[in-house]
Amino acid sequence: MRPVISRRINKIKDLAKGYYLLNKGDLIEKHDELLRIHTIKDSKNDKHPHKNNRVYISRRSIKHFVEERKIQLAKYHPEAEVLLRICFAIEQIPEVITNFDRYEFEPNPEKFFYTKHYPGEPSIRILCERSKNKNKTLEICSIHYKKQQRDK
Repeated sequence: MRPVISRRINKIKDLAKGYYLLNKGDLIEKHDELLRIHTIKDSKNDKHPHKNNRVYISRRSIKHFVEERKIQLAKYHPEAEVLLRICFAIEQIPEVITNFDRYEFEPNPEKFFYTKHYPGEPSIRILCERSKNKNKTLEICSIHYKKQQRDK
């Protein structure tokens, strides 16, 4: 059974579908607008480094994700599957950030990387930074697929 997708995630998926139809470099309205994704509450990681922080993404970041992954995914997947994979990654944003498999921190400037592994699929890695405008807020800068490396 698939988990229920929040209205916020559905709105972001709808934007992504619209951006998918644009050419690379096309301008979008309200590119700096931040869209709230969720608040980090209950986590499998009891000591989550950003518990009770709100997570946002800008329209610009969504468009960038769609543009870059569209090109990347088209190399290895049929066109009909590319948008599905992009939407899957968007649906997984709360899960990746809340119940990550790997967390990395870079101190200068502060960057937070969350990675979630999916069996038989590439991992999803999300880069966040503290929002300059809001306290206890993270802003997603980028979303990537990452090939899984086998443990040595």
